[in-house]
Amino acid sequence: MRLQRSLFVLSFTALRISAYSGCSPDGPLLPRPQKLAQSTAIQNATSQLQSSLDKALSGNSRAGWSVENTSFSIGFISADSEVPIWEYHHRGAANINGTYHTDGDTQYLVGSISKLITDMLVLRTGIDLDVPVTQYLPQLSNESSIISWENITLASLADHLSGIPPNYGFSEWYFLQPLLEQLGFPPLSVDAYEECGIAGLNGACSEEQLLKGMTTVHPITVPYHRPVYSTLSFTLLSYALSAKYNKSYTNLLEDFVIRPLGLTNTGASPGNASRAAIPPIENNWGSDYGDNAPGGGLYSSLNDLSRIIQTILNRTALNTETEVREWLKPHSSTSSPYTLVGRPWEIFRSTSLTPAHPHTIDIYAKTGGAYGYTAQMAIIDQYGIGLTILTAGPPEAYRILYDTMLSTLLPALEEETRLQAQKYVGNFSSSDAMVNLSTSMGDGPGIRLDQLTRNGSDILAAISQFYTQALPQFGTLSPDFRIFPAAFSQRAVENIDGREKDVVRQDWRINLDFLPNTAESSGSELPGQGAVREACIAWQTADWFYYGGEAVDRVVFVEEGGTGRLLGVEVPFLRTGLMCAVEMYS
Repeated sequence: MRLQRSLFVLSFTALRISAYSGCSPDGPLLPRPQKLAQSTAIQNATSQLQSSLDKALSGNSRAGWSVENTSFSIGFISADSEVPIWEYHHRGAANINGTYHTDGDTQYLVGSISKLITDMLVLRTGIDLDVPVTQYLPQLSNESSIISWENITLASLADHLSGIPPNYGFSEWYFLQPLLEQLGFPPLSVDAYEECGIAGLNGACSEEQLLKGMTTVHPITVPYHRPVYSTLSFTLLSYALSAKYNKSYTNLLEDFVIRPLGLTNTGASPGNASRAAIPPIENNWGSDYGDNAPGGGLYSSLNDLSRIIQTILNRTALNTETEVREWLKPHSSTSSPYTLVGRPWEIFRSTSLTPAHPHTIDIYAKTGGAYGYTAQMAIIDQYGIGLTILTAGPPEAYRILYDTMLSTLLPALEEETRLQAQKYVGNFSSSDAMVNLSTSMGDGPGIRLDQLTRNGSDILAAISQFYTQALPQFGTLSPDFRIFPAAFSQRAVENIDGREKDVVRQDWRINLDFLPNTAESSGSELPGQGAVREACIAWQTADWFYYGGEAVDRVVFVEEGGTGRLLGVEVPFLRTGLMCAVEMYS
């Protein structure tokens, strides 16, 4: 294949753009920032948070919720710190019950955050999630059952993908019947209701009663068709675990989560009232949730949830690092392009949370609500941080606090991340000065690869021409080359400049994205050109081009072990050896 280099270089140069408009890898855009507690940007952000909350709670600005009726504990957690690097606690002035002092060990009902803790329990046991639930609960195998339970796996229950109802009995309130009849509902006899679980009529269902009832319920949809939020799924999961291990849910929680992680204020309700934030409104503190505890009846504290977050961030939450990475992945989508569903993560995707440098941010979160309590737990893995919000009182506070924390902290995190990544920015040259590489930060994600030349030849132009011709179905390769960390590194003792050094080799990859098809670029007058311009192609193009056994999109930054000091960069396919910096930028 003949390459018309001179003509191509002209067109390539003309395509150079300053604003990034492509898609980046679905992962960390830059290495996680380190030692956030010492960051000036973070200290300024938390100081701003502190000041804003102080003003709202003192009445010098509008809080947006009933300050006197609401107690809360909020925290900012980093992967490299076992305790929150910033926290704030408030006890509502109208509180007359529970603890007189809110702190990191104050207990709150956490509602559906219980589902996250239960999924963590399920994963830590190592139970096979691909088996049908009927393997452990054969009572569900009933020919008369409306739901085909043999098609429902433990994984589908853990992922909100079983299609079964959200509750059994819990969604009916017998005491509301007179009101509903006044509103036009038909009158019912007591016999029309189930024999258990009906608020105001009978008690909670036993395991036997609930499993019997499962043979008569209607599905919302079929398994794996779409996500359907279900608390009932977690009750069935707990039954399956108990059947396999011959232990109660609470004992399993103690054995696999509470004791190993060193949690001291987490368990199935009721908790310890003397250590609890109990709001001065109607609430469920002290309730026994029974078999509903796995899906919504746990209590916890800021310190305990921070500990769970920290183990997820540093990859020790489950049996292996790979299992944690797998856990932090979506398992289904919703009708919104901004909302995905995990196990049982509620994943929010946004491009507007760092306005100075917009890029996609994935927030792996779980919201929880119990009568009188609301809670939020969130993990932003690319920054290595988490947030926890626990409130006791009217439900308005947690959303306001969550928005405030995100909008204040994330721009500061982006600023600190980019500041720490400056060590990868500069001009690098091989020992024989034949190969030269230049990087800059720019406004977009990752590090911009501005120049890569060998013996005067433009290697980036060559890469662009190769990809455009080798993968013509994708169109023209974007000239905006950026490099991103591959989350893979190797550590070894090597001889560097005649001295033995402990070095860490960090793999990075050049992001190879293609320009979108438009009426202008296609040259077509047919309608609809650019209809799929928002599609991301870069995830399909990694590692496609090799030269002498080395991937052309692989770049390796070499750091000193322990200090993190950058020693240089290597471009393996060009056989550069260690390229040292000739000029660095700050």
